[in-house]
Amino acid sequence: MKMKRRIFTAITLLTTVGLFFSAASVTEASAVNQGSQEQYLSETDPLSSEYGVENGSAEINGEQYSQSIAMRADKSYVPYGGAEYNLGRRWQSFDATIGLRDDSPSEAALNFEVVADGERLHEERMKVGESSEIALNVSGKLRLTLKVSYDSSEDIDTYCYGVWGDARLSNP
Repeated sequence: MKMKRRIFTAITLLTTVGLFFSAASVTEASAVNQGSQEQYLSETDPLSSEYGVENGSAEINGEQYSQSIAMRADKSYVPYGGAEYNLGRRWQSFDATIGLRDDSPSEAALNFEVVADGERLHEERMKVGESSEIALNVSGKLRLTLKVSYDSSEDIDTYCYGVWGDARLSNP
């Protein structure tokens, strides 16, 4: 009788320990699945875009950004560039490094603007050789619009590219 009781106790203990480890594994898997998510905008199609929007690698202020969106602005032809993206109210943060592409004319300056659902979240004027990191809250937003435009005070007759370096959406 003692032997049967010991075997029953051992089986109960092993079953309990096995269930504990199974539950721990499920919890860990859920934590991984619910972990941070990230998506580069250069890997998605915009809902709409202006002439001269390019995805790929770009250099800003001596740094290479492989997942970039470059927008052409040409003062005499199309003085602005822009693209609109669907956020689907799924993302919490928009992050990017902004600046003019390093091959832009030395005297060029552009205005960068981020608008979400009609609300201006960020606006900044940049010159060649400058860069700025932005991190914006886009929680609950449906549409994200990125724009670059020539600074009206600049009097140059050439084109340049405003770059959104490694522009990405995330849920931290």
